[in-house]
Amino acid sequence: MKPLALLRDVRRRAAALRHDMGARVVGAIRVLSFDPESTTSLALVVDEWATLAPDRVAIRFEGTDWTYAEVRTRIVARARALCHVGVLRGDTVAVLEPNHAELLVDILALTWLGAAPALLNTNLLGSALRHAIRVAAPRIAIVDAELLSGFREAMNADDAPPLAVTLLAARNGERLSPFANERLLEEAELTSEFDAPPPVALVSGTDTFAYIYTSGTTGLPKAGRVIHARAVSAGTGFGLFTMGLDGDDVLYVCLPLFHSTGLLIGAGGALVAGATLAIGRKLSVRRFWTDVVEARATAFVYIGEICRYLLAAPPHPDERRHAVRRIAGNGMRPDVWPAFQERFGIDLIHEFYGATEGNVNMVNVLGREGSVGRMPPIPGYDNTFVARFDHGTQMPVRDRRGRCVECKRGEVGELLGCIDPSKVLTRFDGYASEAETQTKILRDVVEPGDAYFRSGDLMKKDWLGYFYFVDRIGDTFRWKGENVSTSEVAESISRHPGVETANVFGVEIPGADGRAGMVALTLCEGAVFRPQAFYEHVQSIASFARPAFVRLVGGAALTATFKLQKADLQRAGFDPSLTDDLLFYRDDRNRSYEPLDDDAFEAITTGRIRF
Repeated sequence: MKPLALLRDVRRRAAALRHDMGARVVGAIRVLSFDPESTTSLALVVDEWATLAPDRVAIRFEGTDWTYAEVRTRIVARARALCHVGVLRGDTVAVLEPNHAELLVDILALTWLGAAPALLNTNLLGSALRHAIRVAAPRIAIVDAELLSGFREAMNADDAPPLAVTLLAARNGERLSPFANERLLEEAELTSEFDAPPPVALVSGTDTFAYIYTSGTTGLPKAGRVIHARAVSAGTGFGLFTMGLDGDDVLYVCLPLFHSTGLLIGAGGALVAGATLAIGRKLSVRRFWTDVVEARATAFVYIGEICRYLLAAPPHPDERRHAVRRIAGNGMRPDVWPAFQERFGIDLIHEFYGATEGNVNMVNVLGREGSVGRMPPIPGYDNTFVARFDHGTQMPVRDRRGRCVECKRGEVGELLGCIDPSKVLTRFDGYASEAETQTKILRDVVEPGDAYFRSGDLMKKDWLGYFYFVDRIGDTFRWKGENVSTSEVAESISRHPGVETANVFGVEIPGADGRAGMVALTLCEGAVFRPQAFYEHVQSIASFARPAFVRLVGGAALTATFKLQKADLQRAGFDPSLTDDLLFYRDDRNRSYEPLDDDAFEAITTGRIRF
């Protein structure tokens, strides 16, 4: 960047920061002084704003506005209905709904009662969905009518005992006929004679706010436990400190509210700041900027894939007519960052780092290009340790004393976070499963008896203390903002007739974020690969995890310890010039896998074919 352009850029960022400085200072003080044991919740936040600013718009969804007072009224009515069907404080309630204003009402109504939603990913199907339900052990489930059939199928699988869950059919305009132990949520709401208790005295900061699922590295979804203090502090940190929102702001969120970015950063950030949350049903590249303009948004949250899709799209008449000054999210590619900022006129891009269940949280407040941010330069608040990593053992390297070896500046290693339960930001509240919780804790890292959270992320840090994300560790790779477990995908593919082994891995596509899924198939003797049948089989896998490429191999390559060999396969990727094996790519338009020749390879690498 030329000196004059650089100066203008610095001035623009400084002006944007000064504009919101009051909110940022308040947010910083609140986050750093947050007491995990305090009585707090997002439902209480809404209750307070409904008293202080009852007529301010809280939620905007598809042309309809609800004020903070109206949202509180809806939350109380929903809480009363949930009382009527038996929801008690401390209960876990499975929630399977797409983005909608009512979904947020359901979440906050459960918070109002001191119950915790287990927020099921709407992309999950079959055994993965059943596992997600089982690990949360809910007594009751709230399910959108459009997703009922998949939920019923997962609950009543032939190969497993049925799950005893009372099912509430959520609204979508239809009148459903309940069966067995199903109830209509609207009828419960209308017929309830219970009074919903006030939210103030029900929960402490360390009680469970929600279970948000993460793929992790073990194969099936893990239910990460998020406490109330974490939810409110995340909203405070991003809504006030990072983005500087206030009552005049509108934050647009089209990311799913069952994920932490959409719920904690997006919804939580808007509600804590007393701003307006504009909810998008889902991402539409064609309508994105129109939706942003119609919502009168001044900010939005993103994942890297959204920004790449928008940048690759043709010019849109609304792409410079918006009022967005800053955006927050994660996964922004370094090559996308400057082009996105320049084309769409965004003052500040706040890239952040943090896992749903993790205890390392940082944000790029100043918009330093390519960085996920840095830890606050305050003694006692930097809990990070970048450990030298051994790719052979898949563990941090230890010295002669048995302590982990710290990386030098610029050296890539695994990011670890020192666990300190006394602070909201450095706690590790784990998963619904204690066994899974223990697998993420590394002990005796710096001193005997200490405990650190294993992030599973390879990172590096520059001389100014800014961190840069490099990659995920192990067999999990990221695609479309999701962690994809190779073992889970391979297990599903292995059930397809004629498949002897399925070796799943991620491959890079030029210009794409993360890695796309690829599977090397070894077929049973006499079996034939039928592309259309294979395509239909993988529809049972979550959409983001379905293989983009298939390679037919003569025999499975094994390591000396009889593990599937992936390194050579990953190096060859989907390039037909690097192998004599047959290659195929997924063609969603024709619902099949088509032969991958040189022409198809060129179309994929130049972006004419996308997944």
